[in-house]
Parts: sequence; structure tokens; C-alpha cells
Amino acid sequence: MDVWVRRLTGRGVNGPELDWLGADGDRVRSELGDGALSWAVETGEQIATAVTEIVPAQGEGAHLHALRRATTSSSLRALLLIAGVEPTEGLVGPETLHVARDFARRGVSLDDLLRGIRLGFSGLAAALLDAADSLVTNDRAAEMKRISLLLFQQIDSFTDVASDEYRHEKDDHAASVSAARLDAVQRILADDDPADRKATERLLDYPLYAPTHLALVTWNPTADDNAEPSLRSIVEQAYRSVGAYGPTLALPVGSHAMWSWRAVEQSLAPPPSTGLDARLHGRRVAVGQVGAGLAGFRRSHRQARAVEELVIRRRRASANSVTAHDDVELAALLTNDATAAREFATRHLGPLADTDDVRMGELRDTLRSYLDHERSTVKVAADQHISRNTVTYRVQQAFRLCQHPPDTSPLRVHAALSVVDWLS
Repeated sequence: MDVWVRRLTGRGVNGPELDWLGADGDRVRSELGDGALSWAVETGEQIATAVTEIVPAQGEGAHLHALRRATTSSSLRALLLIAGVEPTEGLVGPETLHVARDFARRGVSLDDLLRGIRLGFSGLAAALLDAADSLVTNDRAAEMKRISLLLFQQIDSFTDVASDEYRHEKDDHAASVSAARLDAVQRILADDDPADRKATERLLDYPLYAPTHLALVTWNPTADDNAEPSLRSIVEQAYRSVGAYGPTLALPVGSHAMWSWRAVEQSLAPPPSTGLDARLHGRRVAVGQVGAGLAGFRRSHRQARAVEELVIRRRRASANSVTAHDDVELAALLTNDATAAREFATRHLGPLADTDDVRMGELRDTLRSYLDHERSTVKVAADQHISRNTVTYRVQQAFRLCQHPPDTSPLRVHAALSVVDWLS
């Protein structure tokens, strides 16, 4: 048999996912080569992205990492199945079962789970058939029919196993107190005021009607859910870093994330600095702004979720562990619609928006610093360790490239620079 999957290629630039590909990744690399491995990783990411565009709840925030691991696992197993390298148990791996359990804990519906599976299978089949069409040299029609039958035979068992796992977890979780607490909070966040204030506060063990609240979203982007320190201890460190003391409500949301609020009893220090990063061991923290009353409870959480979305979707490899809404509020607003944001940046920056050109990046950095420092060449020179003449030259060149009219407000250019920074 022509094992055409050995001729698959990808970009060949893989990141931290190589740490969690596991035995299937090792088998694909050993039997089918690095090209097939890269293809499977890229296809898994593309499927996860496509699924979340149609069913957003599946890859919401930090949970995108788990979904991507599941879709990548299915891509790897599909290649082994098609290549006939050795007997395989099918496409359902532990990563998929983990996602099914996680959906149940988060309150994602079974219909959404099944819809995501159908979309994922459709995307995987399309990718495999496209690849076969370009790589198979003999009897292409027969091979494409074989691939279609193999995948068709898998989808029923895949759906059944994932559904059973979801139902078992849902049954267990529905009986737990944490499920009741999460349900109560979700109703509050949906603008449904508690009918019985005292009963709700007893359930949550938290003063919902405290004068002010500060919300965090904390998550672990790695595959190890049981690694120390725990998310709960990270929450405490983050609150202390801003001088926030008071009663705390901390709710696990699935296996990867935690929502929390603190009823703040005093004024706060500035947002957390990156000095906290080393103690968080790779965990991520999104910080809302202090809000007053029950409306502030909701608003601070909404702000923290916006930061989470910004970091996860727009800058997955962000160097900082802690990101405060106060620091990225404009970027969060501007990049909410990624397509419109990219069009805005290209329209107002022109060639300066090219993120693959090192020189353009250098000019953007200097122009951004120049606008951040209110056009002070002295401050920019000190900030970037270059001469004032170099600053002037770069700024003038940058303005020429983006065709910014002289003596007009640079507001749109400044905003476009922020967009490129977060979407690159």
C-alpha cells in the first residue's frame, strides 16, 4: 500500500504542544515522520479554531488549550489509522474524554458537545481528503473512498464514547455543592438578582452586597491539571500582590480555570507587576477593575474575562503571567472583532503593519514609544537606548510609511499600533 501520509508536510515550527503529544505523537513521528507530525499539529489547531468559531463555548478562554489537545490527538490517531501502521483503538483518546468531562463540569450542553464532534469530524475528513488528492499517485479515487469509509466507521463509536463520558460526569457533578454555587453565580452574572439574598450569600459564603469587589480569572495553560501550586493558591497570591484583603469567593470552572472575587475592604495598590511572574509557575491571571455593589461584581468579572480572552486568543505566548484590565482596556475593545481590527490596522499603518518584517517591527516599537511618551524624543531615546537623532529618523520614516498627514491627530495610528501588538 502507498503510505502517502509519510509525504505530508507542515510548517515544521512546533511550539510547546510537543510536550503534550504523548504516545500517539511519538508513534506518528517514528512511523510517519516529522512532516506528518507537523501536519497533524497544524490540522488539530485549525479544527479547534473552526469549531470554536461556530460553537464558542467549546473553546471559551483557557479551555481552548484542552480542545486543541483533543483535536490534535484525533488528527494523530487518524493518520495512524489510515496508514495502517499498527492496530489502533480508534480516534477517541484520553484528551477527548477529558474535554467531555470538562464540558459537563462547565455546564456546556451535550448538544454543543455533539455538534462540535460533527464539525471536528467534517474538518478532519476535509483536510485528509484534500491531502490525499494532492499526494496519492495511483488509484486516487479508491484511496479517497477508503479514507471516507474509515472515518465514517469511527464517528458513531466516537460520539457514543464521548456522550457516555459527558453523562457520567454530569450526573456526578450535578450533585455537588460546587455545581450549585457555580449555577448561582452564573445566574447573577446573567443579571438575575438573587430572590433570596441571605440564602444565596450562605450558599456562596460571600458578601455579594459588599461595597466593592475585585474579580480575577486564573487559569493553567499547560496539560498538567494537578501541578502545584494550585489555582486557589495563585488566586491568593494575586490578590495579596495588589493589597486586596477581605472575604473571597473562588469557583473552579472546569479543570483549567478559576473565577474569583474578593470583597475589597480598602484602597488598592497599582495592578500586579511582573515581579509576581516567577512565583506563578506558568499560571495566568487576568485582573478586572474594582467595582461597586452587585453591578461591580458583574462588571469586574466581565473585565477579567475580556482580559482572559485577549491573552488566550490574541497573544497566547504572552510573557507576563498577570495582565490587568486597566493596562489593556483599549486593546481588549479594539481586538474584540479580530477581522475588523486587522483591517483597521492595515488601513491606518499601511506597510508598517507587516509583522513579518523585522524593520517594520523596529519602526513600530519606536513610533509607539514616541506616542506613549507624548512625542518626547528624549524619553524615547532613554527608553530604547538609542540616540535622539535615530528616534527622529525612525518616527519620520514610520509616519511616511503609514501616510499619516502632518499636523493631524495620531489617535488612529496609536490605536492601530496597539492592535498590531496584540494580533501579531
